[in-house]
Amino acid sequence: MARRRTAVALLIVPVVGLAALDLAILASAGARPGPPGLGASHHFVMRHAIAIALGGVLGALIVRAGIARVLRLAPALFAIALIATAAVFVPGVGVRAAGASRWLHLGPLSGSPAPFLIGATGLWMAAAWGRPPGPAHGPAESRTLALVLALLGVLVLVAQPDFSAAAVALCVTFAALAGAGVAGRRLVPAAAVLLFALVLGASRFGYVGDRIHGFLSPQSDRRGHGFEVLSLARARANAAAGPSGLGQGSARRHLSSPASDYVFAIVNEELGHKGAWAVVGAWAAVAAGAVLAARSAASDERHRGAAAACAAALLAPAALHIAVCRGWTPIVGVTMPFLSYDPGLTVASGGEIGVLVAIALAAPPTADTPSGFAA
Repeated sequence: MARRRTAVALLIVPVVGLAALDLAILASAGARPGPPGLGASHHFVMRHAIAIALGGVLGALIVRAGIARVLRLAPALFAIALIATAAVFVPGVGVRAAGASRWLHLGPLSGSPAPFLIGATGLWMAAAWGRPPGPAHGPAESRTLALVLALLGVLVLVAQPDFSAAAVALCVTFAALAGAGVAGRRLVPAAAVLLFALVLGASRFGYVGDRIHGFLSPQSDRRGHGFEVLSLARARANAAAGPSGLGQGSARRHLSSPASDYVFAIVNEELGHKGAWAVVGAWAAVAAGAVLAARSAASDERHRGAAAACAAALLAPAALHIAVCRGWTPIVGVTMPFLSYDPGLTVASGGEIGVLVAIALAAPPTADTPSGFAA
């Protein structure tokens, strides 16, 4: 029981802190209209607060329903998420901006459905490939169908194009398979081939090459993609001289999306290295909580697969976001769960935390419990 309480605390406390920090970053912006982190603070604070509340409600509903019921619903959740993600190509519903179709706009609601597809993919892969306690196992046909449709979801993300989301989706898929007990000798070659194919496909898009050029030679591309790279470098240099204070940094006035794609750089500049390490520590705590949750589900491969998938869906974009802001990789436009202003990702991430908490709290199945109804 102590391990379960520790896991729940490690999962919930850090994400509450990350969400509160983003509200503070948004609130410290000026009053003039502008993108998140640059102005109209009341508007963006309210939207993000609503997203946090919705994510908390979704997580609480998942915990109340129980992980067994969620896994039974996984195929339906995946189908809904896949349809919503494909709807970005429907005129009048999907929004095309900056050469990509990644967002939906339905009345007062707008956002990217990709985070929901990524989470649902991991749940279905865990449900289809994991073995419950006992001899029961799903038919091979259903496992193959789940894998094929998961790859179809990745192709839909590539077609948008949203290569960072596609890469995270692949990561979540293979994490679910590994957690569900699929041997590494089968996963590693397949993962290497698919990731190579994704990189090769991305290289055929001109803007990807421009971002790589801007990353490798930012001085010669000051008016293009190199501008963001240089702005991030200046933010790191400013942080080395000491924290500038919340709302007082220069990076948020130069970066195109400071509170979303580059929020870690804002934290580093305005709160200093202590603030940046606090964010890293929060994610380390979430990772530890996910490990404890997975260990509590040692007898059920489906639960372990779901825990691994949700952990990957949370940690992979966070790690990629930090890598971009630290100048380790080219800019890929990925937001950090909870800390970035991204309402859709915040709601989906709340659901993934709910799955991890539900796994941590699930009672271990007994020998006389039917495997299909194990908690």
